[in-house]
Amino acid sequence: MDRRQTIPKKIRYFLEYILFRLILFPIQMLSLNGICILGRLLGNALYHTSPKRRKIARINLDIAFGDTKTTEEKNRITKQSMIYMVMIVLQCLWVTRNTKQRIYQLFPSHPEGIEHLDQALKRGKGAFYLMAHYGNWEALGMYWGYKNFSQVYSIARKLDNSYLEHFITQLRTSSGGGVFHKEGSPLKVVRAVKKNSCVGVMMDQNGGIGGLFVDFFGKKAATPRSLALLSYSTGAPVLPLIPYPTEKGTYQAVLFPEIKLEKTGDKDADIFRWTEEYQKVLEKVIREHPEPWMWIHRRWKTRPPEEGRNFIY
Repeated sequence: MDRRQTIPKKIRYFLEYILFRLILFPIQMLSLNGICILGRLLGNALYHTSPKRRKIARINLDIAFGDTKTTEEKNRITKQSMIYMVMIVLQCLWVTRNTKQRIYQLFPSHPEGIEHLDQALKRGKGAFYLMAHYGNWEALGMYWGYKNFSQVYSIARKLDNSYLEHFITQLRTSSGGGVFHKEGSPLKVVRAVKKNSCVGVMMDQNGGIGGLFVDFFGKKAATPRSLALLSYSTGAPVLPLIPYPTEKGTYQAVLFPEIKLEKTGDKDADIFRWTEEYQKVLEKVIREHPEPWMWIHRRWKTRPPEEGRNFIY
């Protein structure tokens, strides 16, 4: 418990946790099919009652696809994306009971492309997984831990509510994986890959004023440079890892070949180029199957200084 929290905050966080546990119990009792049905119902409700989120998604889809998709197609993608987002939350609550069994229900098939990881780990420098808020990324982390291809870590923001933070950390590490907090030292990540472990890095959200403004769907987007810096300094390869949803409410994990990039001797230019290449890979995945991505996130919120106060959202 953070001692800096005030008594009113501690009480509020505890009450939030009690409410969370009350909601959790009936969800745990459902079948996977029941979770899918509930997810579709709540996702549809969210779509019809959230004009602000619909607007954000529409702006994003206009940036990404322009006139290549009709209004009807963009509305359909928005609705399906919201359904997926709700489904992910429900599934993550659902797997808190009989966790291993249920994780394997969500990922019934062996992952594709695991040979790429085998080749990468032979170098003894560990590996980074290039990931996105696409499909059920949380469940994928737990599934990867159970498969035990190598020691795996995720990077996550620490929650303000210490009760929920403890609960979620226990869940994320239940399959043997570890968690590094964004607020922590990057040296922990470096030490992990030096031990030939793997670290998943999410690279699809707004990177804020400290990010690099690289191309993403044809428009400059503030993007964290952390993955490029870590790979550049450690020599650890970067492999895209994507959980594709199926029509049955399950997922197929696909591991793509290593993204091989060269050093030119100009570190700053290389970090920029590598970061942009990572975005191109994610863009290709999203462009081919757009529905599972989190379109309600304000990806292009932070703008380059030269654009001034040219707000998008």
